[in-house]
Amino acid sequence: MQSGELIVTGSNSITIPLNKFPAEVRVRFKHEAFEKVPCDVSGVDCLSYDVHVSNKVRSGFILIITWTVSSVREIVWHASY
Repeated sequence: MQSGELIVTGSNSITIPLNKFPAEVRVRFKHEAFEKVPCDVSGVDCLSYDVHVSNKVRSGFILIITWTVSSVREIVWHASY
């Protein structure tokens, strides 16, 4: 398993090298339930993620997390193998 936390602001993304192709990936804003998070109703705080193939990392797989937030937020992520 791999996991981590991010403190984020504004709009941006991060690429995280994975150990191998994950059986499950969970990404959420801290203190919210683990589920695919849609944009909120006001369209301000958005969080998305996806696993991609990459020839730039040893395992061949990366997790890309993208966010747009209106204030400082924390993101928690887990990849299970």
